[in-house]
Amino acid sequence: MGISLRAYARRRGCSLTAVQKAITAKRISTLADGTIDPERADREWTRNTFAGQTVREAAPPPARLPSLPESPGPAGDPVAAYLRARAVKESFQARTAELDYKERAGKLIDAARASEYAATFSAIVKDGLMAMPDRLAPMLAAVDDEKTIHRMLGAEITALLRKVSKAVADAGL
Repeated sequence: MGISLRAYARRRGCSLTAVQKAITAKRISTLADGTIDPERADREWTRNTFAGQTVREAAPPPARLPSLPESPGPAGDPVAAYLRARAVKESFQARTAELDYKERAGKLIDAARASEYAATFSAIVKDGLMAMPDRLAPMLAAVDDEKTIHRMLGAEITALLRKVSKAVADAGL
C-alpha cells in the first residue's frame, strides 16, 4: 500500500500536476492500486528526469517513511529502454555521417572497389614478376659482370614499380 498522488506531491515539494505528468510520461510508476511507493518513485524520478531540473529537484529529498521493498516490473523500465534505444540510434547516425563525409572527401572507398583495386594491382605485380625470368635469363647468361647484372635487375624492378604506380594513378587513388 502506497501513498496518494497528492501526499506524494506534498512530500516531494511539487504540484499534483507535476506528479501526474511524471506518471503520464512514465518517469515514475504507480502501484497496482493507483497509489505511489515514495521510495521507488523518488529513485525513478531522479533516474528519469534529466533536462530542466530545478534546485529543489536536485536537492536531496526529505526524510523518507519506511515502505515496501521494490518489486521489479515485468516489462522493465520503458523510459530507460527508450533512452538506450535513442542513444544507439544517435550513435549510429553519427557514425554513418562520419563515414559519408570521409567517402565524399575521398578518404574512404567502398570495400568492393578496394577489392577490385587490390586484385588489379596484384595481377600487375604477378604478371611482371612471372615474366621477369623469361625476359632476363638470356641477357643475364651472357653477362659475367656483377654490376651489370645488378643494374639490369634494378631496371626491371623499377619498370615494374612504375607500371604499378601508373595503374594506381589511373585508378584515381
